Amino acid sequence: MEGRMELECTMDEQDVVVLDAGSGFLKVGFCGEDAPRAVLPTAMATATADESREDEAVSGDAQKKSQVFYGEEAVLQESAVITRPVQRGELQLSAPEKEAMESLLEHVFRNVLGVEEDLPCLIADTMPLGQSSYATRQWIAEVMFEKIKVKSLAIFNTAALSLFSTGRTRGLVVESGEGITQAVPVFEGYAIPHAIFKMKVAGQDITQRIQTLMGEELGEPQSYRTMQALKEKVCFVAPSSSGVPAPDGDEEARSFELPDGKIIQVSEKIRAGATEILFGGVEGEASMQKICLDAINTVDLDFRQDLVKSVVVAGGTSMLQNLAPRLRLELKSALASDLSRTVEVVSDSQRRFAAWIGGSMFASMSTYDQVAITKQEYEEGKADVRGLVARKTF
Repeated sequence: MEGRMELECTMDEQDVVVLDAGSGFLKVGFCGEDAPRAVLPTAMATATADESREDEAVSGDAQKKSQVFYGEEAVLQESAVITRPVQRGELQLSAPEKEAMESLLEHVFRNVLGVEEDLPCLIADTMPLGQSSYATRQWIAEVMFEKIKVKSLAIFNTAALSLFSTGRTRGLVVESGEGITQAVPVFEGYAIPHAIFKMKVAGQDITQRIQTLMGEELGEPQSYRTMQALKEKVCFVAPSSSGVPAPDGDEEARSFELPDGKIIQVSEKIRAGATEILFGGVEGEASMQKICLDAINTVDLDFRQDLVKSVVVAGGTSMLQNLAPRLRLELKSALASDLSRTVEVVSDSQRRFAAWIGGSMFASMSTYDQVAITKQEYEEGKADVRGLVARKTF
């Protein structure tokens, strides 16, 4: 650990907090490090504890006391109201979600990282540039400067950071997390807003599909969390769309232990069938290859060759075994021959946290200070925070 701390000091003159809040998980840590310090569900729960038994001697009335839980503890509160502030890749700006996000950020800075005020911060944001993201980014800037009291703030598109983590500045980033899958062309480090295509099919949809299929197979409902664990352990992407592959002879690869200790063999229909929804397994839904093709066909002809040569997959759902080879196959069969010949899909071993890692790398560079909004700029620009955010976020 000492060696790592020394390395950090030589890489950057200041600690920058790097934060990536996705629909499923919030990743947070410090610049210059190669992985987040903490990864926790992007969730807050408020549970009411019944304290009547303890206080019966004092009063005949039941006393209710509210308790707040964050992250992993929040999703374990079965009887509580769980609030997920980021849904389908977007921070929800209605009251309960805003309050939950504010509380979650305070918890992460003060309790998880143990940092006080006055540190710079880089936030990875899935929303592209443009009018639709200004309100969200304005709110984030206000919370970060007013409540968290950061020294400076930079907001970057997650896809641009994911690409940066692989050492590239041009390419097509295919991000698939818990709530959203998107294809984002990036040119010289900048996401191209008009050529971003999304689909609301991602990790949570695969888990829900598994939940339904396993419920039918076992004859009783299974919890979302258990089915999420099953997905990560035994599910994979079929090599082609020509149907589910023949049963795998490896019993270990198909085995999964349920919470009650019972070990089951998961059928290929579930292991490979549930993930097909990413590639158009649901009638009328978009597919991963279609949003990629739409993005490629929207950019200039000159840039298309650069894109197909560097298709970078990122996000938690991209960890599914065989996803990258399958995407390459789908793109090769759909693209014109001149582009089809050069298709390469890159899947880095650290792709689950690609956006966070890209943010960690960027925040370690001297250029961070040039693109960040300083506390002084924020104070002087309070009359038009939206304009300030529009000018200085990427």
